[in-house]
Amino acid sequence: MSIRKTPLLVSCTDSSFSQGPRLLSPPFPRFSTDGRSQINTNLTSGQKISSLLQITSVIQLGHRAFVIQGRCDYEARLTESPYLDALTCFVLSETTNPKEQLEKAYLSYRQTDDVFCDAFLTHVLLISDGSVVDEPILDLLASWGCLTVFQLPITEKVPPGPYFFSICGLYSAWRLFPDDKEAFVSSTIPTQGDPYTYENLNAAAFGASSLCIAVPSRLKTAKSEQKPLAGMRIAIKDLFHLKGVHTGCGNRAYRSLHGALGASSSAIESVLRLGGIIVGKTKTVEFGGSQEVIGDWCDYLYPFNSRGDGYISATGSSTGSASSLAAYPWLDITLGTDAGGSIRDPAVAHGIYGFRPSHNGQQAHDVVIPCGIFHIPGFLGRSSSTMLEFGRCWLQTPSNDYHLRPKRVIFPKEYYSDHKGVQNIADAWVSSLTAWLKAERFDVSIEEVWSATKPASACKGFFETFNKTFIDLIYSEFWNYLSDFREDYKTRFNANPYVCKVTQYIWEQGQALSDTRKGEALGEVSMHNDWFLGHLLSDDQTILIVPRYKLDYRDEYLPAPELRSFEGFDSNLHASLSGVPNMTVPVGQCTFRSEISGKEEHFPVSLSIFAPKGKDIGLLNLVHDYLIANSLPTSVLTGCTAFSVA
Repeated sequence: MSIRKTPLLVSCTDSSFSQGPRLLSPPFPRFSTDGRSQINTNLTSGQKISSLLQITSVIQLGHRAFVIQGRCDYEARLTESPYLDALTCFVLSETTNPKEQLEKAYLSYRQTDDVFCDAFLTHVLLISDGSVVDEPILDLLASWGCLTVFQLPITEKVPPGPYFFSICGLYSAWRLFPDDKEAFVSSTIPTQGDPYTYENLNAAAFGASSLCIAVPSRLKTAKSEQKPLAGMRIAIKDLFHLKGVHTGCGNRAYRSLHGALGASSSAIESVLRLGGIIVGKTKTVEFGGSQEVIGDWCDYLYPFNSRGDGYISATGSSTGSASSLAAYPWLDITLGTDAGGSIRDPAVAHGIYGFRPSHNGQQAHDVVIPCGIFHIPGFLGRSSSTMLEFGRCWLQTPSNDYHLRPKRVIFPKEYYSDHKGVQNIADAWVSSLTAWLKAERFDVSIEEVWSATKPASACKGFFETFNKTFIDLIYSEFWNYLSDFREDYKTRFNANPYVCKVTQYIWEQGQALSDTRKGEALGEVSMHNDWFLGHLLSDDQTILIVPRYKLDYRDEYLPAPELRSFEGFDSNLHASLSGVPNMTVPVGQCTFRSEISGKEEHFPVSLSIFAPKGKDIGLLNLVHDYLIANSLPTSVLTGCTAFSVA
């Protein structure tokens, strides 16, 4: 006959309990008989920690690794032991049927939080009114393997979730995940004294050769009107500034020139104010420019694309932001920047959602983005609902722009896909959307519309007229915008900074570009915008859709930059020049014969949807509503396929 041990009930009435970090001696290591290795320091219990010393401790529970910061988050003296142990906090706010409430909370923890695991149930802290811990609850906790139950009154504000505890107090558990796709350039965690100031996380686990990223429990933060993004895990492209952390811009010379930042970019400040957590900075090509294959990357390793055979090109300058989302289910949203497709192209290659917002052509001064006439912050995600949730909060557009139900859907012939499978998926999706909207579909030729309506000053075809417009302005702005960097680096180090060969070529072209040609290119931007907004995306009742896919390999050999063609006009540039919102939507996948695995693999298929300027939330709403109404997938998977394979 088996005998179940009843957990020891400990009532805690310590009046010294308080929230917030307190500087005490660190907890000690313990190597328990169940194989859970815990932290290691050489300090004795009487010693104090120097104010200059920062301690970050890595703890392993089974196959999972966690990190705690140097100071306790809550001064609850539940034990006299200097050793760390795992604990779960449950908040029982109702007095009726507390056992059922506890059971529901446990199931919810397991389903919604990837930081919590049953190893944290060895000790349980109940925040309650003091009268709920009866025999049925003790039996329930015993069935979970609980040895000790601590109880605090409901007035104590300890959030639910997993913790580590010792004589020092309660430490929030942050779970560590390895960045095996090389998507991140740094792992970040908020400082304990200021949630708006961050620091690099100096922690590793699993014997990983790459970074480890720490994520907080999803149970600790509740969304509110003031904090609608509370607990959302967000990674940011390394062109944004994050207070307390370096900005590297994908270039080691730039990073060596600048210290940790004293303020965050306004786009990041907004995320933090809304409750988001920045878990790391993702890799970018140098200064958001162009590095398409592994041979173009010198300072950092090119991130991997999880889709297909794992060696499809990650493409685009927001490559780390896309790579991380396609690989890691523990990440919710990433921020990137987009000039000519730096969010949209990686979104296509990785089969995720990407959003380039409306833009007025004004330079953002607190982000390192050359060519502000085109370059703008945007975001990526794996689900239409998360994209909509984040967009509503972060974009802060007027509420009257939330509605978009167009009556005309334009599907330009010049942008039909050269891949039959991609075109078939796109054609069916556009027809279905048009029918759902009770709208009219127009398969138009851009060249034919241009020929019939172009301004009198234009004597060439559409694509020839705008062939060099975008790239010439990129050349000019990259050279001029980064002049301070070149001068400051040479002053400090008495040497020129290293940049990759593509950036060097862009600088050379920008230096040689005349003011006359720059003026002509700016005039071409105005010409394009007047025509595009006057004859294609001409009112609030029209959207334009283009099929997209990417199927290049990361290890392809490209010609030297001076032998490549950077000219041309692709569909992305309609939004880049005119400032209309543009959303990349994953809609399916096709098969290809892999050169790597030697078998059939899948690559994602996307649609690029352009909406009237200012209708950003309307576009996000439209996509989400259509997917829901037609029982289509509203999210994509992580890993080798974006959608399930039968």
